Amino acid sequence: MSAKAAFPVLWDALKLWWEDWSNQMLVALIALLLSLSVVLYPAAIFGVYEQALDLTHGVRTGIVGFWKGFKGHLRQSLPWGLLNLFVLALQAFNVWFYHNVDHPIALPLMILMLGLGLFWLVWQFFSVNCFFLQEEKKLIIAWKNGLAVMLLHPGFTALIALAVLILLGLSVTTFIPFFLGSVPLTAILGLRAVQTTIKQDES
Repeated sequence: MSAKAAFPVLWDALKLWWEDWSNQMLVALIALLLSLSVVLYPAAIFGVYEQALDLTHGVRTGIVGFWKGFKGHLRQSLPWGLLNLFVLALQAFNVWFYHNVDHPIALPLMILMLGLGLFWLVWQFFSVNCFFLQEEKKLIIAWKNGLAVMLLHPGFTALIALAVLILLGLSVTTFIPFFLGSVPLTAILGLRAVQTTIKQDES
């Protein structure tokens, strides 16, 4: 799948999100409040994805769909969240460590750690989308499928990932996109992207 195929997906996701903006904003606010506990952030993310998946199928479930996903995927979301916290904390420590080491090899190693951290985030993003679109709801399968999507459609997934990273970067630095429902938008975008790759692979 070519990289330019990402643009119609971006536009389609934006339209879906805008047509249900009020629901998506409320879902984003609830997910943000629950995520402040840290422990509940994985379940909150999975709740966002549940209602976003409904929306991609033409059903507006909003908070009801969010709560269904929050409760229904609690068992799978917790290990996923703990693993991500561990990996990202380890990567942050490595970047900090090499940044403070006065050695010629320190800078390349710091760049390598940043690259690995970025790869991990993108991989997890596509894996979560695959989790909600696959029949068997197992994380191991989702991780395999997420990696397969990235390897089979590198240009397409790179543009989708870039759009998501820019949106999340703005959300973290300004907070305003959070309150406008940016997290559900990224979920809708990711689901639409993986749905598109599935149709492409089946044709």
